Amino acid sequence: MNPARYLCRAVLVFTLLLLSPLHAESVEAEKPASAAPAKQEQYLPGVALSQGITEITGVAISPLLGVSSVGAWRYWHSPAEVRSALPWFCQPWAWGTGFVLLGLCFLKDSLGTAVPGVLKKPFDMVELFENKLSATVASASFVPVVATQMAEHFKAEHPEVVVPTAALIGASFAGIDVLWLFVPLSILAFLLVWICSHAINVLIILSPFSTVDAVLKVARASLLASVGLVYAIAPWLAAALCLVIIAIAAWLAPSALRLAIFGARFSADILLPWRGKRRATPEAPHAFTLGSLGGLPARTGGRLIVLEDGSTVFRYRRWCILDERSVSLPEGSRVVAKGILSPSLVHRHDDTTEREMLLFLPRYRGHEDAIAGHMKCHGVRDHALTRGFAAVKAWLKEILRRGKAISA
Repeated sequence: MNPARYLCRAVLVFTLLLLSPLHAESVEAEKPASAAPAKQEQYLPGVALSQGITEITGVAISPLLGVSSVGAWRYWHSPAEVRSALPWFCQPWAWGTGFVLLGLCFLKDSLGTAVPGVLKKPFDMVELFENKLSATVASASFVPVVATQMAEHFKAEHPEVVVPTAALIGASFAGIDVLWLFVPLSILAFLLVWICSHAINVLIILSPFSTVDAVLKVARASLLASVGLVYAIAPWLAAALCLVIIAIAAWLAPSALRLAIFGARFSADILLPWRGKRRATPEAPHAFTLGSLGGLPARTGGRLIVLEDGSTVFRYRRWCILDERSVSLPEGSRVVAKGILSPSLVHRHDDTTEREMLLFLPRYRGHEDAIAGHMKCHGVRDHALTRGFAAVKAWLKEILRRGKAISA
């Protein structure tokens, strides 16, 4: 069966399981309001919807900071007698833990400007996986709660709105709860914005300069601050800005997704080298494209495969789950280049033109000779930076040797 069908069914089951407890939770939340004269927040028409769109977009830009800030704000602006009934992210243990982790990240970034960027990269990789975990928690619990509140306010403001849908049996029409539209659309919008924001974390671990890292983080923080500032001016204007951000994120999502997959696999091999070494297969190495290879976009993941006729192809899956496809490598000589973190495949079109075509995962460090032999490449060479270090080392040895000869 087509893997896409499995994915669609999994998303449908996940949505059904997610929505059913939300209805029960909303019913339970209404009981204390009817029993006690607790004050409920009142909004002007459209403000609740604007607030929900702004919160979802802001949290998607920085999940840990967004969830912690929203939780702390709601906790301190709620009456003391109803704080225990607030959602989990509004409880002090939740947003307090989030702020502690944010403090550690800030301390890491502050101290990182005084040390070489290479020494800070492992901590940036840990933050990369923290961002994934925070987004998973937010998409599974925070976003549905906000979407439910948006749907409840929308139904209160527009009770006459009914979304028609064809009945499963017969030709009649029935209405569905708008909650069934708000939650999936909110999760989709969150994931689109988050995957683009997460690409910044990947660019940070790929950048060798601490200054570039700081610029990328300031740019993301500025975008998040602009959303909050515009909301303070006019909620509807913030919602319009967030819709523009979501539209741009939808356009950039495919490239950001490829970058996120590349960053996750690259970081996992560096943080867990023993795991990567066990999974290394030099006869069919994992690689990512670095440029135009058969029309494929950069950082498309796949494997190098040697066919029965002796030709070498790059085999990949469309969208990681669809059918497999193969792209033949271009004609010319190929060399496996050793790298500081991972080897790469260099293609030479002639004696003067060459370019890096594929980047292997870090698990293949030390397997360069095996890859070159199996793929029938034209040898193995050191990385340009490594050759530079070797030249400096040889120069220093020569200088020291001459100094000893003069002193003698």
